[in-house]
Amino acid sequence: MIPRSAASGQLVKVAQGHGTDLKIVYCRVMNKTTQNQTYTDPCTYAMQSDMNRLKEEIASDLANYMLEMMPPLDMCVDFVCDRFGLDCTDELIDFVADCHDEFFGN
Repeated sequence: MIPRSAASGQLVKVAQGHGTDLKIVYCRVMNKTTQNQTYTDPCTYAMQSDMNRLKEEIASDLANYMLEMMPPLDMCVDFVCDRFGLDCTDELIDFVADCHDEFFGN
């Protein structure tokens, strides 16, 4: 691969060999002044974004369910687990409890 222009964190066009099309790749170079900063890869950002969207969807569906049924917390947790096919984890229970408390003003 032959870099056409190389700069830290920029898109670079490269050719893989004679007669091939240009490809765009992302160059990541560690800067010595930022060694204390942690690198978060794009996949992690995507997973965090997906998690935020899932939490928003859970909160919305759970609010509708609580409005219609006025259920206790344990039924809310069961609803979310069944509706979204999730395992009942401590993090999920905490999130549902926060939504439940916010909805009922506790």
